[in-house]
Amino acid sequence: MKGVQEYYDKTAAEWAAEGYGDEAYLPCLDEFLSLLPPGGRVLDLCCGAGYETGRIRARGFEALGLDFSGGSLSIARARNPDIPFFQGDMLGDYSQVGMVDGILLSAGLVHVETARLPLAFEQMAKVARPGGWVLASIREGRGKLAEWSLREIDGEQYDRNFIAHTPDEVVRAAEGLFSYCRELPTDMPIWRQLLFRREGA
Repeated sequence: MKGVQEYYDKTAAEWAAEGYGDEAYLPCLDEFLSLLPPGGRVLDLCCGAGYETGRIRARGFEALGLDFSGGSLSIARARNPDIPFFQGDMLGDYSQVGMVDGILLSAGLVHVETARLPLAFEQMAKVARPGGWVLASIREGRGKLAEWSLREIDGEQYDRNFIAHTPDEVVRAAEGLFSYCRELPTDMPIWRQLLFRREGA
């Protein structure tokens, strides 16, 4: 059984085709960016093939991306040669990217076990400036969703370990580092867009 990173290496081209083909891929992106300083520095965390990273850059911000899938990053770099992309794990130390005004975390938490959510926020706190913003998209629910996790591709089995979370679980995980502000509207009912602000402003 192959894991999450191998799954995204295998399917990088498919995700790129979907993400680059839908201009409204994350409808609340503009609302999130409106909170940041003009031209501010924004990390697209778990950026995949870089489609949202490119949209951030196109809106006049200094964009950068981080992902653990080398296959996805090769597409991101080819499509966005003016954007720096880093390979790394969102649960590891990626402070080498430097400080940022905002972090877009579009669906990255769906691969994080509930018990490890605090670690995800601890790592984000290392790079988020005081008063900086985080937009985290979560799949609403509780625990691992087998029907979303297990995939067969070209005769091989993959487990992408797809985890649903309740908003309360995520808000509790951020406590002491990020203050929960509000939920941004979306037309995707099973997804929740949670807005946080780095404490210490």
